[in-house]
Amino acid sequence: MFYEAFLAGIWASVGSTLGKLSGTPSVVGDSYLIWICLLASMVLVNTWGVRHYLRSLDAASNSAAPTVISAASSYVISGVIGIVLFKESSTVRWWAGAMLIILGLALVAQPRTKLKAT
Repeated sequence: MFYEAFLAGIWASVGSTLGKLSGTPSVVGDSYLIWICLLASMVLVNTWGVRHYLRSLDAASNSAAPTVISAASSYVISGVIGIVLFKESSTVRWWAGAMLIILGLALVAQPRTKLKAT
């Protein structure tokens, strides 16, 4: 379950990257063929990511854990791709915000414990 959810986050990040590349004039230029190939690749990769996400949901006892894992991996990998591939600047504030989002998702995913009445 964890492996499938992690792969879903990876594929989501790759799909987003392909979508961004399809809208980048320095990559696409005037070529409709490159643009169509990037968009088709984006759809294929996102479909693959949904497949992994659904498999992780099928293997999990609740939907929260796969959601947390795939979202967390997607946030972190998207940040790394932005820095490495697109030369985007990264601040400590961005990483702190991403970690707070991940922490919030993890808190939401915690199973509820029933309090016993005394």
